[in-house]
Amino acid sequence: MIILCTICTYAKKQVVYVEYFTHASRVSDDNTESIRGSLISAFMSYPHIQVVDVASQASLIVEKNRRNDVDAFDDETARIGKMRKLGANYVIQGYISNMEILKKVEYKKNGKSKITYDAVISYTIKVIDCENGTLLSTDVFTHDSKNNSSVGECINKMSKKLPLDVKEIVTKNFKLSSIILDTDFESKNGRVLKCYINLGEKDGVVQGTVFSVKKAVKKADRITWIEVGEIVVNSIVAEDLALCKVKRGSDDIYIALEEVIAIKKTDPKTAHDLIVVSKSFR
Repeated sequence: MIILCTICTYAKKQVVYVEYFTHASRVSDDNTESIRGSLISAFMSYPHIQVVDVASQASLIVEKNRRNDVDAFDDETARIGKMRKLGANYVIQGYISNMEILKKVEYKKNGKSKITYDAVISYTIKVIDCENGTLLSTDVFTHDSKNNSSVGECINKMSKKLPLDVKEIVTKNFKLSSIILDTDFESKNGRVLKCYINLGEKDGVVQGTVFSVKKAVKKADRITWIEVGEIVVNSIVAEDLALCKVKRGSDDIYIALEEVIAIKKTDPKTAHDLIVVSKSFR
C-alpha cells in the first residue's frame, strides 16, 4: 500500500548538519563555540537522528576568526545545497544574541561582603529543510540564573537548561513515523494492551518514546488522519521491530485495528494501516 511505502521512507535516520553559529558583538567567539558544542552534544543524545558538525567536513570549514563574518560564507542557498549533496536532510543554524555573567557585591553592616553571580543567555535556533530550503522552525530561548556563588555554578546551571531546548526542537522537527502491525497484538475485552510497530534499533528507537496513533478517515473524497490513542515503546525486539504498550485509547485502537483487518479481507486496496507518529522522546 502507498501509505506503507511512505512510512518506511520516514523511518530512515535523518541526517542533521549543525552550521557554525553567529553571535552579537557582546558575545565572544569562545562562548559561542561553548554553547554550540553543548547543543551538539544534546542533539547527539537522540539516536534517531545522525548529527554532523560542519567543522568535520573539509569543504564546509570556515576559519574561527571569520565565522561571525557573513562574507566568509558561501551564498546560503549554495552552502545548504553543498550540505545536501553531502547527505544532509536538515541544517541547524544558531545565533547567540546575549550571554553574560554579572558579578554582584553586597556589603554587610559588619564590613564583610558577599559576592554572587547572575547569568543570562539568549539564542535563536533555526531548522532548515535541505531538500527545498524551507525554514521549518525558528525558536528563541532565554534563560537566566541568579544568586550563584561562583561563575562555575552559573555555567553549570545554564548548561542544564540547554538539553530541554534541544528536546523541544527535536520533538517538533525530527519525528519518527511508522505503522502498527495488525498481524500480532495483545488484547483483552475489546482493548489493545500491547502491539508492535515496524521501527527498531536501526531507526534509533528507544524505550520510553511516545507515539500518537492515527487512523485514516475519508472526508470530502480525501484521506485525513485522526488520533485515536497513544502508545509507548516498551522494548526493542529487533532492528526493525519494537513492542509497545498502550498508554491511552486502548478501546479506540482496538476498534480501528479490527476495521483495518476487516477491510483488508474484503477490499485490501482501500485499506490504510494505523500510523504512529512520535509525540515525545525520553
